[in-house]
Amino acid sequence: MASKTLAVILGAGPGTGQALAVAFAKHHSVALLARNASALDSVAAAVRGAGGDAAPFSCDATNAESVDAAFAAIRAQWPNHQLKAACFNAANPFVSKPFLELEAKDLKPGLDLNVYGAFHFCQKAIPEMLKSGGGFLCFSGATASTKGTFLLETVAATRLTATPGSANFAAFAPAKFALRGLSQSLAREFGPQGIHVVHAIIDGEFQLRSMRGTPRGTQQASHAGIISTARIEGMMGKAEEGTVRRSSLPDEAVAAARTDFRKPVFDVLSQRLEPSAIADTILHLSQQDRSCWTQEIDMRPFSEKW
Repeated sequence: MASKTLAVILGAGPGTGQALAVAFAKHHSVALLARNASALDSVAAAVRGAGGDAAPFSCDATNAESVDAAFAAIRAQWPNHQLKAACFNAANPFVSKPFLELEAKDLKPGLDLNVYGAFHFCQKAIPEMLKSGGGFLCFSGATASTKGTFLLETVAATRLTATPGSANFAAFAPAKFALRGLSQSLAREFGPQGIHVVHAIIDGEFQLRSMRGTPRGTQQASHAGIISTARIEGMMGKAEEGTVRRSSLPDEAVAAARTDFRKPVFDVLSQRLEPSAIADTILHLSQQDRSCWTQEIDMRPFSEKW
């Protein structure tokens, strides 16, 4: 790759993380960060298969020493590259309980990741960007960062319905509010120094290839933290009882269904967030002219009712 620039994706697992890696690899070498680096081998292979340059690194965002070690390893891997993009895409710990049943320890995982984890990540990424004359810093957020709410979705037959989940999320929302606040503070401080900071609200059920054949019942979308009860038997051909059978539907049929209203599966497929579409949107933000920077964006399916 002729490029001498670098992007770092923390939370680079399958789904949105992998899609971000593939998208940013069109312009940068990509460092893939997760607690278990070996779990990122398939993501690195996908990037390389698309003609990009990527390597996995072990990193626990909640541990400052782990973050320091990861960035040192990244610098050793690409000693002459300039860091130009960094995405904090870590999966959010989720706790749902009535407030009076919560204990202080229930808030700790979310705060450790979204406050301290993001803090550690930015303290390593921002100095590198300043050295290179600026860059792009993106945080993956959720509706809970603005409303303190959550969403429960039910997929039934060919229709998705949403019910507001406005209660029992006092352990989830504070961490997301904090992440958004950090993003806004950094945007004010480092925007004039050439660092474009974006808080990206991403909410909805994800269209993941890994969901094919998933047992019916509770499915947690790792990024947005949305729980869905899927009942899609027979929608894409005869499905076995107790499973969401998508393996019989080719990827090209999925893509066509998302853009062709005549397709019978359009109604459900298009109501799921497509990771590659999210990644393309974020990549576009990273290329904006500094005279017109987006500092917050809200991404969700066209059909949302919440």
